[in-house]
Amino acid sequence: MTEREIIVEMRDILAEVRAIGPCLDGNLLTNKLNKYTKKDGSVSAYPAPPVLQYRADPGTRRSKRIPAGRVAEIKRLLEAGRRYRRLMGRYAALAAELALASKKKS
Repeated sequence: MTEREIIVEMRDILAEVRAIGPCLDGNLLTNKLNKYTKKDGSVSAYPAPPVLQYRADPGTRRSKRIPAGRVAEIKRLLEAGRRYRRLMGRYAALAAELALASKKKS
């Protein structure tokens, strides 16, 4: 790719990123079961509320319970976050390629 093509693709990626809007970086746990032992020794289980695990700081993960009515919204935000990470990964690769291309010229 030429430098011009790389720059054009980088601009396109930035335009897509701006169009994404709000997004989340994390995981939604929805199939978890909470178990408890009754006095008679039998174990019962009930479905736990959905939990969002997210990155707070580098190396730190936190979690929040999500109300059942907002699960669809959180899923949309997480999908936007995955799309954002994909685009920014491609952007970083293009930036590295552009930096190496200018280094080769000198």
